[in-house]
Amino acid sequence: MTATLITGCSTGIGLATAIHLAGRGHSVYASVRDLATSEGLRGATEEAGVALTVLSLDVDSPESIRAGVERVVEEAGRVDVLVNNAGVGDLWAVEDTTETDLLQMFRTNVFGPIALIRAVLPGMRAAGSGTIVNVSSVSARIVSAFSGPYAATKCALEAITQAVAVEGAAHGIRCVAIEPGFTQTPMLEKALSSLPSTEGPYSTVAGFIRALYKDGTETGGNPIDVARTIEAAIESEETVIQHPVGAAAEWVINGRAAASDQDWVDLWTRTTEEEFGSRFQELFGDPP
Repeated sequence: MTATLITGCSTGIGLATAIHLAGRGHSVYASVRDLATSEGLRGATEEAGVALTVLSLDVDSPESIRAGVERVVEEAGRVDVLVNNAGVGDLWAVEDTTETDLLQMFRTNVFGPIALIRAVLPGMRAAGSGTIVNVSSVSARIVSAFSGPYAATKCALEAITQAVAVEGAAHGIRCVAIEPGFTQTPMLEKALSSLPSTEGPYSTVAGFIRALYKDGTETGGNPIDVARTIEAAIESEETVIQHPVGAAAEWVINGRAAASDQDWVDLWTRTTEEEFGSRFQELFGDPP
């Protein structure tokens, strides 16, 4: 049975992935920062009729990471699959960020996953197999206003993914990045709430982002689609490192790749949401 450690399972993508992989025969260790927040996960597990192990693991704490991985190895004998899912996604204009905020975001989104990767690699190398899944974002491919710090963490995580994919290949270890677009999770709502509500030099573009995120909360994908993409990436025999989630993610990635830098920058100089929306559709076409 595949021993699978997943981080950030209290809600959203992590919860959906834990339930889905448990239902597909994985021996899932679903971790949460605080066991007091695991009621939703436990309820969903019972409702789905699957079995998994809930454990406490704080990706910001090296000691917690070490203890969590050691527990899985003690009970399951190994870690076959690591899913680095825990993350934060607040939205800030670069000028408005603080060193404390930036360090915290990088600690959770980059340093934590790297520490977990380092913790599982020796065992995977000894076994001659293993898969590391890093939940990234389309923000690693398309950077909009107010997403600079968050996108920077996802670009960093994808660079780590690429490196581990080639460093681990000779040892039977695979590493992949999963790239969701807007997904209906509490993280999306939290990101929306982090946008500034007061007037300022970036208030116009903040309004554009607010409109995009509000639409995402209504039309974004289901976390189960991300979970299925993760499963497919784990099971695939093909060497594919980057995995966009669904047609909507591919639409955004391909649309930005097709737009010139001049057109992309000019889009953000519009003065009303209507003008922005109209020009966005001209550049990207109708969504799938």
